[in-house]
Amino acid sequence: MSFSKLFVAAGLATLVSGHMKMKSPAPFDPSSLNNSPLDASGSDFPCKFGNGYSATGGTTNQYALGSQQTLSFIGQATHGGGSCQVAITYDTTPTKDSKWKVIHSIEGGCPAKGVSGNMGDSADAEDPYTYPYTIPEDIPAGKATIAWTWFNKVGNREMYMNCGPLELTGTGGSQDNFDKLPDMVVLNIGGKPQTLEGYDYVFQDAGSSVEDNTSGGQVATCGTSGCTPGNSAGSGSGSGSGSGSGSGSGASSSAAAAPSSTAAPSSSAAAGGAGGVFITQSPSGAAPTATASPTSQAAQPTTTAGSGSGSGSGSGSGSGSSSGSSMSGACSPEGTFNCMGSSYQQCASGQWSVVMQMAAGTTCKTGQSSDLSISAVGKRVARAFRA
Repeated sequence: MSFSKLFVAAGLATLVSGHMKMKSPAPFDPSSLNNSPLDASGSDFPCKFGNGYSATGGTTNQYALGSQQTLSFIGQATHGGGSCQVAITYDTTPTKDSKWKVIHSIEGGCPAKGVSGNMGDSADAEDPYTYPYTIPEDIPAGKATIAWTWFNKVGNREMYMNCGPLELTGTGGSQDNFDKLPDMVVLNIGGKPQTLEGYDYVFQDAGSSVEDNTSGGQVATCGTSGCTPGNSAGSGSGSGSGSGSGSGSGASSSAAAAPSSTAAPSSSAAAGGAGGVFITQSPSGAAPTATASPTSQAAQPTTTAGSGSGSGSGSGSGSGSSSGSSMSGACSPEGTFNCMGSSYQQCASGQWSVVMQMAAGTTCKTGQSSDLSISAVGKRVARAFRA
């Protein structure tokens, strides 16, 4: 039986009616924004502009310099997580030539943590995972545009980008400080190199404000020239996710350096390699891929805000494989399933995932195993899904 037929027969997932889109910051014209990735050709870069969607409408995000804000999403097609960036341009109607600078990077676990596939099939459900970040206090005030970008971990090699109107308030920032911020990474579109499937991504230049959720996972380092396996970007200066068991999302963001003299922001990119500019280049060859984990409908996980740096070891990996109870914290070996009958979870990136519901009318054989034995309710085992 082919993988696609097994995927349907096992009932591990339902068809996903959409992907993900940004809830906060408020995007341009949210009623017209769809949740698909950028077109592979790059025709709607930046911000998905085109086909009637433009930098109009929506609520202006008014943020004070140095203030803490929250990145949040709508949708459940989280594609195993991945890595995200928050970027700013001072162009109020961004174009392919706009200069995008990164103010915060989330390496791994974005837009969901501990999920091996999708959380469900609702395009309208709110993502329970949120991500704090800080507006630098030393960049210019004024009108701008803020963006979220995402490189998904499993599935097609895609880049997501949503944008919203921004007004920064305060005094004391300088254009020089903005120009020193890292360039926004652009991959997977318009002939740019592709990310590697199945990896958490660390950015070659992530900046000083970083949330690190890569502990225990398979890591690749990504920059403008593409991605390579392993972490060649160094440890960075950001802090990790909250310690202990559970799915805490409390990583802190560090504010930028002290403000210097005021300077008016420039609205267009300088010639010769401006940050985050879309320049088509020849593909660098096919990137190696890893088999994607099947997506599954999931119960809405509860997040616990954590504080403190580093990653916690968690608890409750457990050795009893026949009890059929949910697990949390560290786990091994990778890919192990834990079935509770009407729900299950999987060992992914060294941690137990959130508990995910079986498809209606199906059940799995309780306990831990490398196979997920699935049967229709009241019938003999029909399928066994292997990680």
